[in-house]
This record gives sequence, C-alpha cells and structure tokens, in this order.
Amino acid sequence: MKVIVLAGGTSTERVVSLTSASCVAAALRKAGHKVTVIDPGTGWTVIDPSDAPEKTSQKSCGLPGKRSAKLLTGSDIVFNTLHGGQGEDGTLNAVLELLDIPYVGSGPGPSAAAMNKVVSKRLFSSVGVPTPPYLVLECGDEADWPALLDAAAVQIGFPAVIKPADQGSTVGLSKASTGEKLMEAVKKAAEYSQQILVEKFIEGRELTVGVVAGIPMPVLEVVVPGGFYDFEAKYHSHSNKYICPAQIPGRVAQEAQRLALEAFNVLGLADYARIDFRLDLGFGLWCLEANNQPGMTDSSLLPKAAGVLGFDLSGLLEKLLHSALARYGVRAIK
Repeated sequence: MKVIVLAGGTSTERVVSLTSASCVAAALRKAGHKVTVIDPGTGWTVIDPSDAPEKTSQKSCGLPGKRSAKLLTGSDIVFNTLHGGQGEDGTLNAVLELLDIPYVGSGPGPSAAAMNKVVSKRLFSSVGVPTPPYLVLECGDEADWPALLDAAAVQIGFPAVIKPADQGSTVGLSKASTGEKLMEAVKKAAEYSQQILVEKFIEGRELTVGVVAGIPMPVLEVVVPGGFYDFEAKYHSHSNKYICPAQIPGRVAQEAQRLALEAFNVLGLADYARIDFRLDLGFGLWCLEANNQPGMTDSSLLPKAAGVLGFDLSGLLEKLLHSALARYGVRAIK
C-alpha cells in the first residue's frame, strides 16, 4: 500500500513524534509498503524524520499545499504519528476527513475528547470508570487560585498531581506535597494550557492497557524508581522496568481490561489507544487518561504489550491498517 506517515508537527512533543515516525516508517517498509513521511510542522514537506529539525518556527500546522495535498489524496491510507497539539486533538484528522482520505485512528471529536483530560474524566465517570478526585483551574482566573487550592488541599489532600488539561507525554506534569509546591506546579502547568487539572495522587502502581481493533491488550506495569512517571522518568530514565503481563491478580487484570474498553468506547475511539491507570494499595483501579495516539517505537508501551501476543511492530501496524481500512469499507491492498 501507499502509506503517508504524518510526523513532527508544532507541539511540545515534536521530537517524540519524529522518533515514533522513524520507527513506524521503517516497520511499514519492512512489511512491504511504500511510505512517504510528511511533516505538517514544516509546511507539509516530505522529510526523513531522522534528519528533520527538532524545532519549528511555525505556530500552526496550517493546511497542506497543492503538492502535499496531491500526495495525501494519492495514498491508500495515512498513519498519523503526531503527538500533542493539532496533531492529536483532532484538528489534522478533520483536515484528512475534508480531503476524504482514510486514516488510522480516531475521528476529530473523539480525539478532542481524549486529548482533554477534564472532558475524559467526566466521560469516564458517566459510565462508572473510576477516576481520581480532581479540581479544574482556569487560566484567566488566577485571582481565585489561592482559595481554590486551599479547598483542594482539604478535599484532595497531598500529594497532588498537577497537569495541563490538554497535553500529552507527561508535558508540564508535577507532583506537589505542600501548598507552596502546589502553586508552583500550577503555574508551571499554566505555561502549556488554559486549563489545569489538580488531581489526587493515588499511592500504588502504574498500569496501562492498550486497546487494538477493539481488543484489550495484556496489562503492562511501569515500575519507576521514586514511583512517579513524569517526563524525566518517561524519556530520560534508564532504570524503569516494564512488566507485561503485569504481576497482579487475574481478576484485577480482567477488570483493568474491562475498564480500558469502557473508557475507549465512551470516548468513541477507533483502531487503537492506550488507557492509563493507577492501582491503589487495596487493588482498586483508577483511570487517569486515554492516549489516542500513543508512542509507536519498538520500546513504546503499546508495542511492548502487543509483543506479548506475538506481534512485532510491523505486525501491530499491519493490524491497525486493516482495522482502519475495514471502517472505510476498503480491503487492504498490498
């Protein structure tokens, strides 16, 4: 098939996206597909993601020009490896839909819902998927923050997790154990988003469940020295351990898979996603968020879980291509 891989973009997760794109493009070529990588963050240019600039001066991905639009419409399918911003919040998915181009992944509305952690948590609660207690702060209402954070200290307690409402890859994520640190963390998160989520920290273990073509993957546990999976731990630590299947009771694993599928479905996601949980000390599960475009390198969490079922990255991508084409009523073409 002729596959376009979208890479880079303009978000704070541009470098993460380029890494995913390198692995996805190589795995698709290994499977025999003709792959072209396009970067909306540099004017929709054709790139080699391993040589692409790590930064871009563009603030918006914009619309594809004639040449890139021709490449897009001439492809069989698009695989979007953008992370964060317009690449993950449904904006570029809407562009692809306007151009009538099949693509892997969720539609604009579900992508926007998954990207916004506040919307996601409200939807999780609507179908009985447990999510930690939280408070939402709005940028522009800074004068109200001290009183709201005082209330949060009582209602949510310490430590608390603070994160931008619409960023991924743990960008802007912090944990605070005092009121002073809480305000510092909120100001840090406000650099990335107009909404800030202050959430109860769940003491326990970090679990994640991938969903591929409507089927939950084996539960994976991330063991992090220090117990907090922030940006530094996620991308710069060499001490993390990844255990799949997670060493948890069978009933807990089944419940995690059930809740992951509930979260996937209530958001209206398609083809694939990764649902993150905390497992508390009493084996209670708490859903944190859904990643509608998770990392797709050989070492990323979703491919690790798929590997337990015997899928290498090429095999996983092949499954996703078939899942997406089936939604469009198209049979896979070699």
